[in-house]
This record gives sequence, C-alpha cells and structure tokens, in this order.
Amino acid sequence: MATDRRHFLSAGLIGLTAKAERPVAGGYVNESQVNGHRLRDRARFAAPRETRRTKIAIVGGGIAGLSAAWWLAKRGCRDFVVLDAEPQAGGNSRYGENDVTAYPWAAHYVPFPNAESTYVRELFTELGLLDAQGHGNERWLCHSPQERLFLHGRWQAGLDPEIALTAEDRRQFRQFDELIAAQRASRRYTIPLELGRRPDPLERISARAWLDQNKLTSAYLRWHVNYACRDDYGASLDDANAWAAIHYFAAREHEERGPFTWPEGNGWILRRLLEKLARQVETNAMVHRIAPAGRRWRVESERLSLDADAVIFAAPTFLAPYLIDGFSTPVPFE
Repeated sequence: MATDRRHFLSAGLIGLTAKAERPVAGGYVNESQVNGHRLRDRARFAAPRETRRTKIAIVGGGIAGLSAAWWLAKRGCRDFVVLDAEPQAGGNSRYGENDVTAYPWAAHYVPFPNAESTYVRELFTELGLLDAQGHGNERWLCHSPQERLFLHGRWQAGLDPEIALTAEDRRQFRQFDELIAAQRASRRYTIPLELGRRPDPLERISARAWLDQNKLTSAYLRWHVNYACRDDYGASLDDANAWAAIHYFAAREHEERGPFTWPEGNGWILRRLLEKLARQVETNAMVHRIAPAGRRWRVESERLSLDADAVIFAAPTFLAPYLIDGFSTPVPFE
C-alpha cells in the first residue's frame, strides 16, 4: 500500500514537471553520512581545539537534549553544555523557511499530553500551549480530519484503513483495539517512561512475532502497525520490538484532543527552547568519544572537549556503542 501511494504521488509530480518543462530540483538536508561513516569505521579524530570544565555535558541537541537543558535551567542549574554535531541544533525538529512560510523537515506535531506527562505539560504551559487548567490553545490544535489515507485510488479520513476491508479484517482491528486498551489500562506504557516502565518480556520479541502470537494476520492491520513503527522508530515490524510497537498506541489517550501542530512543525518548540538556551548550545561539535576519567567524564569532539561531572546522553541510542567506552550492545530479540 505504501508503494501504491508512492507511485500515485510520483505520477502527480511527473505530470507537474512536464507542464512546467523543467525537472523538480531536490536533495537531502541535514544529512551526516560522512561523519556517521567515520564513527562506524572507528576513524581517527583530531585532538580538540578547546577544553572546558562543566557540571553536566548533554550529548545531542535535539528536542531530547534541549528538553533536558530546559529542565535543568528551570530548576536553577545553568552549569551545563549541550553539544550538537550539526550546524543547526534541533535534530528531527529542524525546519526550513521560504518567502511564503516556514515548514518542517521532519517532526511536525505533538500529541496532546496525557495527565501524567507532567514535564511536557510544564513546558507547554510555559510556552502558552496550555492554560493553567490544562486546556489547549485552540490556535495550535489540529482538529478533525487530522489525517487522510490514499487507498485503492481513493482518499479516506483517518489512518485506519476502511476501504475494501473484509469482515475478518474488521474483526482483527477490533481485537487489536481491545489488546491495546488492556495494555493502556496496565499503566506500563506511560510518558514519561519512569512512571510505569519495568522489564517486560515483550521487549525480547519482534512486533511481527507478537502479531503472530495473537493470530493478527490481516494485511491491512499489519500495514497499520508497520506504519506506526516506521513513524516513531524508523523500524519495521521485524526490527521494532513488541513493547515499542504497543507503546506507540497505548501511550496515547484513547480520545485524541489534538495534536498540536505549527507551520514549521516542531521547529516552533525548537525556536523557543533555543531562545532560552542558545548560549549553552555548541553546534558543529560532533561527539566521537565519551570516557570515564576518574570520578568525572571526558566528552570529546574535534572542536571542543568537556570535562564533566555527569553526562546526559540525548543522541540516538544506536550511537552509544560507537561513542561510550565499554558500552555493550544488547541482543535485540531472543
């Protein structure tokens, strides 16, 4: 089905370019494959040009790292440095602008925060997205229809496939919804994670294996769950574990009141965080090594090295084995 939609969009673009008599120009933005390959290949890096001492080093200047910095600053700790590999901080919340509007390069919405998402609610209240009673600012809330799906030559509202489903497909969707409702009620799939997180055997099997165990074989349902895994984790049913796949659905409130969205996507949040934290964010500083140094930590990039009491690792977790001395890679599934 994803192939069908891609072919549909490609056909539309080809038609437009033929009429315009010029090719559609394009390319990749915010790509770091060269540096990524250097890390992968354990290449040698130049000695840092500057060394500083700090209480806390935050590795990664995406929303995770900037949110950690915001939390520290809000509670009176300003002795920290955020290191980001790119010329512009923000990770997948970075955005572009043209003469007409700003636009997101990647992340473009935030689900309405659950009651237990206290840190998100604290930040959103500070940014004016929530009022003191927890009501969302209507200006930034996206109302129905929030999403559409192109399927079998037709558009439909929502991401749950409706066109051409058999009675068995619909039964399996209902079964899936019941399973998710039970998992949601267990309170193990919370945001933040520490409220309900505990070791779970579902982490040791793939999302596909979990669907197999529950005899959920509908191609439409599997497409739906696979879409969710790719959306949040960039991983397929075979690569995402079952716990993560369930978390995508069970961590959200049953009745969606949002999401929040903006022309520049989550870049709207990024801009406001950088207004508060820009002086402590160092860009063009790709960390290539994190190593213990006695009771402290040494965080090294070619531009800057930090001697820190503690490190907050806010970069993609798959990078940890390449950056942190002594870090062991876990086995994905049994």
